[in-house]
Amino acid sequence: MSRRLAPLRPLLIMSAFLLLAACSRLDLAYRNLDLIIPWWIDDYVSLDASQRNWLEPRLQKHLAWHCSTQLPEYVAWLEQSLELSRRRQLSPADLRGQFGQVRGAIRRIAVEITPTVQDLAESLTPRQMGELYVALDERDAELREEHVEPPLKQQIEERAQRMRERVEDWFGPLRSSQRARIDAWARGQGDYNRIWAENREAWQQELRRTLYGRHTADFPRRVTALLQQPEDFWTPAYRQAYRASEAALAELLADLFNSADATQRNALRARIREMVADLKGLACYPG
Repeated sequence: MSRRLAPLRPLLIMSAFLLLAACSRLDLAYRNLDLIIPWWIDDYVSLDASQRNWLEPRLQKHLAWHCSTQLPEYVAWLEQSLELSRRRQLSPADLRGQFGQVRGAIRRIAVEITPTVQDLAESLTPRQMGELYVALDERDAELREEHVEPPLKQQIEERAQRMRERVEDWFGPLRSSQRARIDAWARGQGDYNRIWAENREAWQQELRRTLYGRHTADFPRRVTALLQQPEDFWTPAYRQAYRASEAALAELLADLFNSADATQRNALRARIREMVADLKGLACYPG
């Protein structure tokens, strides 16, 4: 997982991290979020002692809220996924419903942390703002070098490899026909990397304009919109590509599941049950 995530949205990744990532020790990672999140922030801006002292109790409050109210939702999501995995066949529509629940989880976190993000942003000094902008530019350059500048053929090959690794973490070894299906999906995504990078940079430009006016009366409204309705700032190209990409992913996962043999389906169910046990075993989990 990349070290440099957007500094003003560090808690937003928790939902996707818990619901989608194939972490071998989910419980260990979650227990250390109070250390990991400040580390991510430090990758972009160095907070002074007073800012750190101010942030710490708010971070603990957010984490307590997340554990007591959101983890049961994730367990319910996983248990629903387990029920789906017992079907003989899945449709893309079944999986798109699951995707929608992930988006809802991310949005709930955005709403929870917005006041803290607003107050932290208002406390940034001009020096810290400069540090933030330099870090954003450096990270954008790294992402473009890694994901956009290579020839399209290489991008597609790397995209397919990443997906094969993710799927194998859930299903175990894939058959040649399943690997070929992933390869076809990767080709179908085409120039998605460039569209994604341009959209990310467009959102950041709006972030910069919003932070420049962080001491104006309109700042709370603008930062709330950036965090809670990021899709309102998508580029037209990304809006179209995102819809197509989500539909293609649902079709891919449905095809992979429907082609899975008994061993692969058992591996999938065992992986889901392992994640449920990890979450329920956390000390902060309700009950």
